[in-house]
Amino acid sequence: MKKTTFLGVALLGLLFGCNNGESLQQYYVANQENKQFVAIDVPASMFTSSETLSPKQKVTMETIKKINLLAIPKKTENLQAIEDEQIKITEILKNEKYQLLMRYGGGDKRVEIYYTGDEEAVDEIIVYGFDEDRGMGLARVLGDDMNPGDILSLFRSLEKGDIDMDGLKGITSMFIEKTE
Repeated sequence: MKKTTFLGVALLGLLFGCNNGESLQQYYVANQENKQFVAIDVPASMFTSSETLSPKQKVTMETIKKINLLAIPKKTENLQAIEDEQIKITEILKNEKYQLLMRYGGGDKRVEIYYTGDEEAVDEIIVYGFDEDRGMGLARVLGDDMNPGDILSLFRSLEKGDIDMDGLKGITSMFIEKTE
């Protein structure tokens, strides 16, 4: 009888102990076919022309394999869906495997950046954002041994326009067409 009880408790522990809730990968896969979302998988090579990168930026880009984008553009008919999805993503990001790197914005605009892996060798960077006027988006930057500081520096260069992003024009137009 004691063996059966112990075995039952052990099996329950395994069943519930291994399930730490939904991961971002599971969330992405579950929603990429959802009509309310715009989902795009982008190879890193589409973002920039290698001629416009500094040697350090080239090394940083080589650690990035691809980027998964998942967004819900704001429309009158999906306001509740956006709120519901924000709650789901916030719950997923509470998992201890997602480490907060940076948070900025406030009020009607917010961006949070998380990572998974070791601080010296990051495997995934997550950018989660919400804009009251545009909707919400989630980007998973996947790679091997990425350095968070170098990735943030690269993102800042992209934001400032220091890097030519002609490869993104087609993707940007897809989001614009989708939201209108």
